Amino acid sequence: MYLENLHQLIQSGVDIGAYPGATYAVILKDKVYMNVVGLKAKYPQEEVNSIDTIYDMASVSKVATTTTCILKLIEMGKLRLFDKVQLFVPEFKYENIMVYHLVTHTSGLQPCLYNPSQITSKEEAWEKVLNADVNFECGSDMVYSDLNYIMLGKIVEAISGMPLDVFAKKYIYDPIGMKDTSYNPVDVNRCAPTEERNDPVVQGIVRGKVHDETAYILGGVAGHAGMFSTIKDMSKFLQMILNKGTYNGNKVLSPITVDKLFKPLASKTVGNSCMKLQRSIGWIVKDYNCSSGDLTSEETIDHTGFTGTNVWVDRINEVAFCMLSNRVHPTRNNTKHIRLRVCAANYIMANLEEIKKEIEEC
Repeated sequence: MYLENLHQLIQSGVDIGAYPGATYAVILKDKVYMNVVGLKAKYPQEEVNSIDTIYDMASVSKVATTTTCILKLIEMGKLRLFDKVQLFVPEFKYENIMVYHLVTHTSGLQPCLYNPSQITSKEEAWEKVLNADVNFECGSDMVYSDLNYIMLGKIVEAISGMPLDVFAKKYIYDPIGMKDTSYNPVDVNRCAPTEERNDPVVQGIVRGKVHDETAYILGGVAGHAGMFSTIKDMSKFLQMILNKGTYNGNKVLSPITVDKLFKPLASKTVGNSCMKLQRSIGWIVKDYNCSSGDLTSEETIDHTGFTGTNVWVDRINEVAFCMLSNRVHPTRNNTKHIRLRVCAANYIMANLEEIKKEIEEC
C-alpha cells in the first residue's frame, strides 16, 4: 500500500509532464526497493522505460565520482583538504585557493563557463577554465560552481596519473559492483536521451553523450559532470554510504571518512532568517531547501543533477533514496520535478516505518 502510493506519486510526474519517465529506489542498509515509470524516450519515437535504463547523472557526478575520488586520495595519504590547488595544477593562477575551497564551493570561481555550446575544442575550454574570473575572495562566501569540480577532476588526474573515469572505475565502481556505471557509455541504446541541441558543436537529440555542454567539449570526462549510471548501481553506492563505507564486504571508504560527509564544513545564512545553506565535502548537508524534503534528519546529505537526477542519504533514519530521470528530454524548459521530488521525500519519511516493513516483506 505505502510503496504503491509512492509509486503513484512518482508516476504523477509523468502525468503532469515533469519527466518522460524515471527509475527510483528506496534503499535500506540491507534491502532495496526499485521501480520504474514512464518512457525512456519520447523522440524521435517512444521507447518504454526499464529498470536497466542508463541515465546521465549530471551534477550527481560531483559527489558519486569526484568527491569519492578526492576522499580516496586523502585516505591514501596523497592529498589534504588544505593543499593549494597550484601544488597539483601549477598553471592555475589563484595561489590562495585550496582543495577545501573547491569541495565546499567557497573558492569564488565563476559558476560556469559562459556560452559553453559555442566552445569548439577541449583546448579552448580548458584555457577558459584556467582564466576564469573569481567573483569573491575565497572563503568569504559560498556559491555553487562547476569550475570547482572541473579543477577537482584535474587534481585527481594529476595525483593519480590516471584519467578520472579510470581512477573511479578502479577504486569505486568495480569494488561496489557498479558494472553499468561509466563515462562515455558504450551501449548508447540503453541510455535515456536528453536534450535536443542545435549549435556549432551538436545538432540533434543528445543520447549516450553527456548533456552538459562543457563536459561534452572536454571529451565527456570531467569533474563536474559526465557520469552515467543505473538505479541498480546507484543503489549500491548509497548502500555503501549507509554501511559506513563498505558494500558486500568490500571497503571503499573508511567509517571515519564517511562520517565527514555528514559534517558541515561551510555554511551561509539566507537573508534575515535562521535558514542556512550547508556543505560538507562536496555534499549538501540538510538545509532549508534540500531535495530530501522537510522531514529528514539533520544528518542527511543530498545532491541533484540538472538532467533530473536526485540522491539523498539520511543516516539517522538509515534510509536513502535515488530517482533518475531525463526531465530535460527534449527540452530543459521544465522544472516541475523540483517540487515533486521533495513531496516524494516527505511521503517516504512520514511513512518510513510502514515502507521499511513492506520492503522487508518483498
